[in-house]
Amino acid sequence: MKWDAKIKFAEQAFQCGDLDQAVRYFTRGQLCNSHDQPFFARKLANALLERAKASVCAGQFCVAWEDLDEASKLKVEEFGAELRRQKNQLIELTIESADASLSRGEPIYALNCIEPLGRRKITDWRLDRIRTVSECLKSANHFAANGQFKKSVDQLEKAKGVRPDLPFLDCRISAFKGRQRQMQRHITDVETYALQCKWGDVSQSCKQILHIAPTHQIAFEARQECNARLKKKTWRQLDSTQVNSLGVQGDRVIGGGRGARGDERNVVVDREVSDRILPMSNLTSGNKFLLWVDGVGGYLVCGNRVNSLGQAIDGARVDIGIQGDLRSHHANLERVDGGHLLEPIGNISVDGILLNSKVVLKNGQKLCLEGGVELAYSQTHALSKTARLNFVSRHRSVPLADAVILPGASIILGPNRSNHVYCPTWSENLLLFERSGQWFCRSKLAMEVDGKFVKTEASIELNSRIVGDDFSLTLEPA
Repeated sequence: MKWDAKIKFAEQAFQCGDLDQAVRYFTRGQLCNSHDQPFFARKLANALLERAKASVCAGQFCVAWEDLDEASKLKVEEFGAELRRQKNQLIELTIESADASLSRGEPIYALNCIEPLGRRKITDWRLDRIRTVSECLKSANHFAANGQFKKSVDQLEKAKGVRPDLPFLDCRISAFKGRQRQMQRHITDVETYALQCKWGDVSQSCKQILHIAPTHQIAFEARQECNARLKKKTWRQLDSTQVNSLGVQGDRVIGGGRGARGDERNVVVDREVSDRILPMSNLTSGNKFLLWVDGVGGYLVCGNRVNSLGQAIDGARVDIGIQGDLRSHHANLERVDGGHLLEPIGNISVDGILLNSKVVLKNGQKLCLEGGVELAYSQTHALSKTARLNFVSRHRSVPLADAVILPGASIILGPNRSNHVYCPTWSENLLLFERSGQWFCRSKLAMEVDGKFVKTEASIELNSRIVGDDFSLTLEPA
């Protein structure tokens, strides 16, 4: 491109209000080194400085740094003093913002705030102090999540030696010492129950440990082993006492037996029985599974397009079984564009109005069913069609869960209150999403999925274990 054409494109972009494009044309074409364009260079530099001021006022420090860097490349001497003044002001504001984040106990935000200063090799004793304390707090949270509370307290004591004025340090040290005592009691319970072969009590104690230390690997593995033992026990009981009640006839038996061919074992299982008993291995869009988020809670995920709701009794084939005085099949929830369609079969009222036909649910509506069962329908995330059924009354689902999730194409977990699963101690969101009938997980941070290191995203299955720096969760068959 000729020199005159570059000037023309840069001026046109500036007149159209596209400052970034004008700067790219001007700097990439090395027009800023020309002595014939001082007027246009001054216009660009002035516009960049003004935009940097606006970014600072809006708290967008990274954007302001980029504009100041571009203004420096233009080499306009008359703006040199103003440029230095704005950079010094931005350094002060960045340090103040990082210090405020540190005072709120948010070390990751503090580190992210001062990261642009580190890239520009700006030295200041306050930056070193913020960096040291933030790293200590981050390490303390990591050790606490793993159940290493002694190391966590040591890191907090180190941070207190640098910044004794932080108000939350003493409270957090005391809390972590208390958690260590609680965890020791639960570990003693695990050992006692394991000697007595009380696997249900062992599993419950491990659950309490994971509530205190979400990424405690030994407790997680012990809980998985207990659940496996309990499932085997349930299978043996079902094989011996419930075969006939499930309608298995003649030589169609579970777990073996003599078939029509004499000594050969016929292992063909009735399709209806198989769907109700056998665990699934592949996680597809239509599966129902339990999402156990360590330290947060358990959530029943029902991925069918139409999910039935009713009383959790033997023989009832409903997707959402509730312990309450309901019909065995009380209602249907159908996923439609933008929300869910509720079809009443038993008596249901929404916001006090008794239904006699289908209705599309809205965020925040209250569902009152028979037997005093009350649910709240919520669709909190603006970018997702996924909804939640929260239990307002004392009733709960089977399997036991804190809430029921009706997924659209994704489930968002993380520290934002609008997420489908609110995880206040996490530093980043985790996305579970469906693509071509298969579920995947994605995060900005590195994580492990079933023991394999993953940088961005990975496919997940039933019984998958997802572990990050400050979070862990498991998918279990429901």
